[in-house]
Amino acid sequence: MSFKFNFGVGDNGEIINGAAIAEGSSTIALPCENLQCSESAAPCEHVPISIPGVSSAVFDAIYYCNQRLWKRQIDDVQFQLAQQDDMTDDAEDSAIKQAMAEGSSAADVIKGVYEGGLKTWECSMDLLTYLVEHGDELHMSLSGARVLEIGCGTGLPSLHILKSIASASVCMQDYNRDVLELVTIPNVLANTAFSPEDGVMGDSVHTEGDTESCEIDFDFRRTQVLFGADTDRIIGERETPELTSEEACEADSRLLERLEIKDRCEFVAGDWARIEQEMRAQGRDHSFSLILSSETIYDVDSYAKLHDLLSCALAKPDSQPGSGYVPMALVAAKSIYFGLSGSVLSFQQYVERRGVFDISSIWQSGGSMSREILRLTWSGSC
Repeated sequence: MSFKFNFGVGDNGEIINGAAIAEGSSTIALPCENLQCSESAAPCEHVPISIPGVSSAVFDAIYYCNQRLWKRQIDDVQFQLAQQDDMTDDAEDSAIKQAMAEGSSAADVIKGVYEGGLKTWECSMDLLTYLVEHGDELHMSLSGARVLEIGCGTGLPSLHILKSIASASVCMQDYNRDVLELVTIPNVLANTAFSPEDGVMGDSVHTEGDTESCEIDFDFRRTQVLFGADTDRIIGERETPELTSEEACEADSRLLERLEIKDRCEFVAGDWARIEQEMRAQGRDHSFSLILSSETIYDVDSYAKLHDLLSCALAKPDSQPGSGYVPMALVAAKSIYFGLSGSVLSFQQYVERRGVFDISSIWQSGGSMSREILRLTWSGSC
């Protein structure tokens, strides 16, 4: 099954520069795509942080509450996939490659194959804004805390926490490993260790009207870490300036050794049920003080998995004695997903029937296409 949430997005499925979402947009149902589907749920995979396997990458600025984050362009992801295409008809091609090959956009959701992680969904912007507006209370409470973002995609809420709470660590989860490697991890790097705001030679920032983009030059960093002050001489003596694959691998290894941010990040791909099983098997249940999730309740069939993962991952109220902080999950969603089975009301009713969490709507957008943020805490903890 394939479908699209077409709310205030550009032709490539992206929110345009974090602009306000237009009212009155409609949902478009798409026919089933003939894509390779796994017969079993995606396994739990821990994805190591890595330098993108390209010479440079292009990022767009996302503006919120007078702040800015960098988010990799979808066109740049497609360009990388095209560069890496070996022109063979491989049945084992990744979900992202299959989706792009079939003409699907970042906004398409292909159940059991690709869960829309390339697109920045507007409810993640709502969650991002909420975190900023409640920053004073959250910053103190989350000092040294662990945060989990379920269905992170481009990971904007997690990026904000990484930038604003120096002692907090984040675990970013998405169904697709490709999404983490192509978008999530590059976004983490662009907003932390490789930020263009550091003024590194080779990076460029382009402003046109009210839009802003930047190109981060990874090859410049690679040559600098390999050759240092001799970079210009060594590269100048070559017939071609490109690094060999062996040199690029060695440079990436050295760059990763220097990355302090890697100690504050974890990336996990896979199906929620598989991740819950792995978490319990490793004794890591109840280890996250804050859980974030956006646009993950559009399908009632997924409610049980999401609920069980929340109840496994969320810390117990007494895990931070004396802090006064109540562990919580914040779930941002559209009030109604037209043409789909999920809604805020149906999710609230499901959670209430399970009796594990107290749930309430703590923010509403208003308007004809309303969006909400739900707050879940352990039943009786508040």
